[in-house]
Amino acid sequence: MADVIEIETVSPAESFLSWRGILAGAAAGSAFSLVMISLGIAAGLSLLSPWPGQSYTGLAASVAAAWSLITTIGSFLIAGFVAARVRPRVVEVPADEVEFRDGVQGFVAWAVCVLFAGLIAVGASGLALHATSAVAKFSNQTSSSPLAAIVSTLAAPPEGKPVTAVPLFTVEETHTLEGIFLKSFGNSGLAPKDKTFAANIVAAKAGIPLSEAETRVNAAYADAVAALDNAKKATELSGLLTGIGLLIGLAAAWYGGVRGGKSRDENMRGRLRFGGW
Repeated sequence: MADVIEIETVSPAESFLSWRGILAGAAAGSAFSLVMISLGIAAGLSLLSPWPGQSYTGLAASVAAAWSLITTIGSFLIAGFVAARVRPRVVEVPADEVEFRDGVQGFVAWAVCVLFAGLIAVGASGLALHATSAVAKFSNQTSSSPLAAIVSTLAAPPEGKPVTAVPLFTVEETHTLEGIFLKSFGNSGLAPKDKTFAANIVAAKAGIPLSEAETRVNAAYADAVAALDNAKKATELSGLLTGIGLLIGLAAAWYGGVRGGKSRDENMRGRLRFGGW
């Protein structure tokens, strides 16, 4: 008796992710974010004014922080919802697995949005750096370093003498003083030889005694350390808030993906109603 051989036909598995849906969600979320950021900038600038008593810097900062959080949540929520809503329905799959896949769909849409934003930021930084270097080569500015403003105060003439319009420090002298400060950051303070060298430059330019020049150098160094510390703290806070905002956005994108999947599977119609229409 001949053996019977059964042949089972296996159909190729469907893709776990719908990249068309992911790109659609990323585009929708990015567009919404751009619109919200534009409105937020306008709202923030409306609270700032050069006229005395008409500027609300504290309120502007609070509005900016709140608006940034709303924009982050809203844009990623839309991205996740759209990405899962337009994904093809999966049959013969448990409901929990479908919900998980919809959440992953939103997660990948979040990742694409973050990647696009990172590429745009890198490109903008490159253009800004190129423009800055071009301007620096073209212009005769003393320095573009953050320490330039602090260093420039060292050469102020003594009281009673007029201030000339000509820059008191040359480019080389400014860079030398900035280099002395930068080299001393993180140490216990200015090295005695560096302090004396800087004080000699200041005394010669400002026309003041060496002792007074050393006092100016010490004060300017203290201001530079404080400015660097404030910049460091601001950068750390900005990075922390950005990371927290992105994690909140991830949760919003996942939730949006789950809700988008439920809307797809339950045949919920998306439509706008105006009046009695």
